[in-house]
Amino acid sequence: MRIRLVVAALASALSLLVGAAPAHAAGPPLLSMTFNACGNVCRHGEVDLTASNIAYQVRARGVSVAMLQELCYSQFLGVRDRLARYGYQAIFATATKGGHCADQDRTHGRAFGIALLAKGKLSGQVAHQLIGTSPVNPEQRMVLGANVRLSGRTVFAVTTHTSPSGPNLTAQMSAIDHWLSPLAETRPVLFGGDLNSQPADADLDPFYAGFREASGSRSNPLVTFMPAARRIDYLFASLDRRGAGTACSGYSDHCMYFGLFQ
Repeated sequence: MRIRLVVAALASALSLLVGAAPAHAAGPPLLSMTFNACGNVCRHGEVDLTASNIAYQVRARGVSVAMLQELCYSQFLGVRDRLARYGYQAIFATATKGGHCADQDRTHGRAFGIALLAKGKLSGQVAHQLIGTSPVNPEQRMVLGANVRLSGRTVFAVTTHTSPSGPNLTAQMSAIDHWLSPLAETRPVLFGGDLNSQPADADLDPFYAGFREASGSRSNPLVTFMPAARRIDYLFASLDRRGAGTACSGYSDHCMYFGLFQ
């Protein structure tokens, strides 16, 4: 019941914030990125190098929309401030507390969550908690969305970091599908993040059916999670896809995953 209420709240909020928009209006190429920064476990809350690396990758590659997960709030502020001078706006949603997020910056506490960045104007922010149906280990997970006004187009961008497995994951993915699929019929939608699902998993079936995934392949996926050499990060859009790629480093156990859409 709670998951249905979350979906209803999301749809209601979006109808007020987004309004009517033309479907799939043509525009210039849109380079998007999703990255699980592992800012708490891998980076132990370190701010300067972590934020500088993310900001550099976004700016140097000309990313229009970036989605970040597992980011300490202090790290988010570092990324936001470094990109603001280049025309980027950013929003953040707190999911939980990161045990190491205050190790190097005690000013902002242990807030830990997900973020959206865009080289353009962000408006109509929607942030809601996704609750699974299982009473066992009901992890707090967030979904974050906003209208993104880019040069030549407007898209509704959404990111999340779903539960690792089980009924919570299935319920969360189903809720997001029931929210975004109808919207994609009337406006451009960009959805991505750490979905904790592998390409063949049934939880992804509605997204592959209703959207275009940046790499275009479920059978030969790019690796985005290095410890297990598997794919769990995705970029879906109701736009034409042009290609995908990764950039891996020692900053995280995930690779940065890039998708180009038209």
